[in-house]
Amino acid sequence: MSFIGGVTDSLLRNFQYNANWTGTSLPLLTVGEAASYPEPYYPMGRWPDPILRRPATSFPKDAIKKDPLLLTNISNKLRQTARENGAVGLAAQQCGIDVSMIFLDEPGLLGGGVRVGGGSFFINPRIVRRSPEEDMKVWKERCLVLPPSFTATVLRDATVEVQYENLQGETKYRTLRGELARAFQHELDHDRGILIVDHVSFDELEAESVVMRKIEERGHEERQSLAYQRFLG
Repeated sequence: MSFIGGVTDSLLRNFQYNANWTGTSLPLLTVGEAASYPEPYYPMGRWPDPILRRPATSFPKDAIKKDPLLLTNISNKLRQTARENGAVGLAAQQCGIDVSMIFLDEPGLLGGGVRVGGGSFFINPRIVRRSPEEDMKVWKERCLVLPPSFTATVLRDATVEVQYENLQGETKYRTLRGELARAFQHELDHDRGILIVDHVSFDELEAESVVMRKIEERGHEERQSLAYQRFLG
């Protein structure tokens, strides 16, 4: 699977953006490597690490059924990674794991605000139906892989029907609305190598910093076109 164009220069690995933000240089982990990762949670990528621009690879249904523990092990660590970082959602791709998997941490707290288990996992997620374009909602979004000073104004579909495989390899359908729909679309962007910087104009990038614009301008129009696509399947 190729990288999204324009932001894959090796000089962007471990890039020091400013005194408070240094990017990562995560390795690409196979499903087997991620499943046997020795720590309880994964490191998360930090922009402008090129790994964040690599679209995730789908995982065959037959392979899930053949060895369901592989993705179950990854899911447990992915959930823990999200909670360690205060994320409402997380794509495996954000941790350099080469599998198309999204986690959404849905409501349901135990005593003391501690979450144990729970959340939803979407393997090979795809949107099969969207609400009408005129019903799209405006959101202000931040992203944990980007400097905390950066905020993007994005349009998201109000409702999406998604098709995916669960951890047993069964194909499922689910309709998401409101915040869950927004979070799912944000994580699906990550799954495709898209970031919220791809949803905004050059002026908004430069308002953040000239450095960000310089890093993002090569290939930005291509990535913006992908970000705006209301694709199905």
